[in-house]
Amino acid sequence: MQQRHFSIEILPPPVVEKIAAGEVIERPASVLKELIENAIDAGATEIEALVEGAGFSKIAVTDNGSGMSQADLGKCLRRHATSKIRSADDLFAITTMGFRGEALASIAAVSRLTVATSADKSGLGYEIASEGGVQGQTKPVSHGQGTTVEVLDLFYNVPARKKFMKSQRSEQTAVVRVAEQVAAAFPSIHFKLTVDSDRVLDLPVADSQLARIAAIGGTSFAKGLIECENSRPGIEVIAYISSPELLQARPRYQSLYVNLRRVDSDAVTYALREAFGQFISSQYRPSFFCFLTVDPSRIDVNVHPTKQQVKFDDERALSGFIFSTVKQGIGAKFVVSSDVLGRESQSPGFGREPQKSAEDPVQEQLHFTKKESAGNMHPEPNHNVVAETIIPFPASPKTFDRAADSGEPPRDQQERETAWDLISCYQIHETYILAPIKNGILLIDQHAAHERILFEQALDDVARGRAASQQLLFPVVIEFSSIEKAVVVSGQAFITAFGFEMSDFGGNSIAVSALPFFMRSGEVEDTLRTMVRYILEEKERDALHETEKRFAAAFACGAAIKAGQRLSQEEMNALLNSLFATKNPYICPHGRPTLVRISLDELSRRFLR
Repeated sequence: MQQRHFSIEILPPPVVEKIAAGEVIERPASVLKELIENAIDAGATEIEALVEGAGFSKIAVTDNGSGMSQADLGKCLRRHATSKIRSADDLFAITTMGFRGEALASIAAVSRLTVATSADKSGLGYEIASEGGVQGQTKPVSHGQGTTVEVLDLFYNVPARKKFMKSQRSEQTAVVRVAEQVAAAFPSIHFKLTVDSDRVLDLPVADSQLARIAAIGGTSFAKGLIECENSRPGIEVIAYISSPELLQARPRYQSLYVNLRRVDSDAVTYALREAFGQFISSQYRPSFFCFLTVDPSRIDVNVHPTKQQVKFDDERALSGFIFSTVKQGIGAKFVVSSDVLGRESQSPGFGREPQKSAEDPVQEQLHFTKKESAGNMHPEPNHNVVAETIIPFPASPKTFDRAADSGEPPRDQQERETAWDLISCYQIHETYILAPIKNGILLIDQHAAHERILFEQALDDVARGRAASQQLLFPVVIEFSSIEKAVVVSGQAFITAFGFEMSDFGGNSIAVSALPFFMRSGEVEDTLRTMVRYILEEKERDALHETEKRFAAAFACGAAIKAGQRLSQEEMNALLNSLFATKNPYICPHGRPTLVRISLDELSRRFLR
């Protein structure tokens, strides 16, 4: 191939300006964002935007801010002209939305632009126009205090750039979202947005960011947000994040703000999603508005031409701080919900001591009679109750440890047990449990709920070393394939911790001589085969990285009560007691919801009340 030699040339100013514009002005929404941020920096309390033709035809932003003098107006369209910084040191103490001095110059380079402004209330102002970056002279004009920037025919002189824009509908949607994102951070400013003669946004001054979020996303949406707040030296965070009950694969609102500037940060977003993922499957994403207040010296806001990204001095520490804040916030609000516990919907007998003994929950739940054999006491199934499902609902040993320290059971545990013991539950199609609560009803998936209980118990058993077991009179022999037996052998330590006792029976067979106290001998083979199949299919490998969690999830999947199994009233009550005593009662180990809450308001709407 023949080599080509190129000489180095200095690009002419018009080309340089178009390249710079391409870095800053990505789409019409970028223009709107820059103009609104300039208005905010000018101290405006009212900002009105007008968009036509998805922003390609016209974008106009009017504010009542401080305005500009004639001298400043003549400089504002030049590159690197700004009132926000004076030296390089100022880049590490940015407290304004704009500072790079490129926005107006870049917009002017690819549009027909007019700026009109007045610095006082005299009604006299000045105007300057630019076409494709060619600036005219300032001239007097009638204008109230503030500034109006009008952008016409965006990208008219770079048709190739316009060709690669998305559809007008997509660009229009982006324009609206940018306006919403900026407005959310400034509830003290009245925002208006008109798109093609339709008033899309009219957001009066609000008394809080949450009230502004309600005006943007709706009152019902805002009521479903959980507030997570925390601080430490140099940083404060207030995050409003959607409840894990409100499942969304593609949420609309995911906005991060650093010192009120809307930015993107992979580290922060990952921490938010991971914390949310502790309560629901990782395939779902939360809606959130996260406001970080950070010491300006600890961030670099000058790492991206559009100011869309920032760099933190210690992203690992920040990520951990965000994760713990959001996890604790969701946990405190979500798990200990008085609405779910039904504390205010007490029946006449509510509040008295539970009928069953909290000291011996195992004996209370087992449907066994004792039969003396060879001088020893062995559990023997009571065939009179064979149609019932035997469910383990012992309190966690950690619960008893805490109770022992104070001399009485924990208050939350007492309230939960008492509440559900006295609430009438109903089984639907032998699969779901319906329970009334203070403001509506709960529908519980009995299999998923029992999976959550067994999963957490199994992890506790692994930590302690061994679960309670019952010895079998005759071992259960199970023959596996060679690969299946290899799975059993590899996980024997975990399986033993769950309450099984196993020994090699030769070939590919094993003999089970003891099983978890709640399990019948007829359920052993199906449980172990389900566990093995679960491990071989590598279910939830991405979500459950730790081996013990995968085996615990496999055990829970195999041992939990199934759809189609009948439960007594006492068993349903016990199931709810144990579910809400878990750390995370709202999802099973695989990320599926354990329950659905339906409010009285929703029921009333369904019946047109």
